[in-house]
Amino acid sequence: MRRQVIISGLVLSLVAGCASVRESRFNPMNWFGSSEPVAAAQAGQPQQVRKTLAPRKGYAVFVDTRALAPTISEMQMVKSASGAIVTATASLPSTGYYDAELVAVPSGSADTLVFEFRLRAPTKTSPAGTPAQRKITAAKSLSNAEISGIRTVIVRGADGARQVRR
Repeated sequence: MRRQVIISGLVLSLVAGCASVRESRFNPMNWFGSSEPVAAAQAGQPQQVRKTLAPRKGYAVFVDTRALAPTISEMQMVKSASGAIVTATASLPSTGYYDAELVAVPSGSADTLVFEFRLRAPTKTSPAGTPAQRKITAAKSLSNAEISGIRTVIVRGADGARQVRR
């Protein structure tokens, strides 16, 4: 009985000391302070500009030099948990093509999404291969927000295009 009273007293004294740890910097919940209101900058008032990681002369303009896929042989749009996945397959003249991607381009209609199937040709001559080896597939994931109001999805290639309607 005496041993239990002594151990209980020690445990209670240790637990009582935890209140100081709650407010110390050792507690990860206190590493960042609580939020505080900040006045919004008034129009015409100078604002403090923070240094950026961007280069001084700005970023280089990206120009996509990949060619369009010759022929789009298959295309499908599959519903996913977060929206939809557009998949397109291109038939190629030989093997060795790489860096395939569906690139979004502006369309004339608000209810149409247009993608270009872009890829890089091989730098060396490559064997013709079998028809299955001469196919390449690219996919693009679209969120529910991106496909809301979209009725038609088009994938363009060099020789034509394929479309899917919802």
